[in-house]
Amino acid sequence: MTSLRSFFSSFLHYPFQTLDNLDLQYFGFQFNILRDDVKLRKALFQIFFLIPLIAWVLLGSDSTADQVANLLLNIPSFVLGKINLTQLLQIYNSFYGLGMHWSASVIYSLFFIGISKYLNEKLNVKNSLNLSLTTGFTGLTIACFEFYWQFSYAYFQNQPWIIRFVFPQARILLQNILFATVGVIVLVGLNWREYKLNIDKLTVLSFLATIGLMFFWWYYPFPVQHLTVGNWISSQRFPQTMYTISPYGSAGYGLMYHVEDAGVHLTNTLCKIAMSLFFYSLFKIKYR
Repeated sequence: MTSLRSFFSSFLHYPFQTLDNLDLQYFGFQFNILRDDVKLRKALFQIFFLIPLIAWVLLGSDSTADQVANLLLNIPSFVLGKINLTQLLQIYNSFYGLGMHWSASVIYSLFFIGISKYLNEKLNVKNSLNLSLTTGFTGLTIACFEFYWQFSYAYFQNQPWIIRFVFPQARILLQNILFATVGVIVLVGLNWREYKLNIDKLTVLSFLATIGLMFFWWYYPFPVQHLTVGNWISSQRFPQTMYTISPYGSAGYGLMYHVEDAGVHLTNTLCKIAMSLFFYSLFKIKYR
């Protein structure tokens, strides 16, 4: 109890030093992942960048982690003879383009690694402080794109349920609010007398590219395949390769549908990359 009270007292006065000195090593594994930003970056590179990048390249540009997850979940049924190989492959193929795309992990892990490495090498910001700042910057970047996507989808595709606080959809909204809040806390907590945001040529160009791609996606000029679900028909504006449609309008969940369109998928990916590049450049903070 005394040591715990001492820890919290130290944390309140010197939070990052306390976290850096906290040793939670058991059986040769360090559970305090905040005390070494270099090791964490290496782990993130292998798990959240390299593996998803290989999967993205090998499994297709619109492939998703949900394909692999559902394949693995159904392997016991295949082994027990409840389904055959053809059915197993059909399950895998049915989730192509549906769920979390590998590209998201590749883009945001690279963003995290890049910002963390910059803070370490250029500003000598290391370990728990480094990872706290990087997490905030990454969270805010993800939230900005997700809010852009959700509000655009709700308006242009006439699916307002996606921005209503009705569970389980509200979980995604709360998740994005949490990501944004962490980022805002980091920005508010920075000593702006010592630091400043980075506004250079790359920041300006990536910002203009982001705005341009956002409008391009809203008013997509090329023909698209329209999806019909009940009396709902997809719009030409802000088209998707993955539509989540609520069959009951106000319900807090939707059914996923995939529409193959390389141009729309490329637009989505480029918009995400441009916005991430803008925030990456902006958050490469500098000394005044």
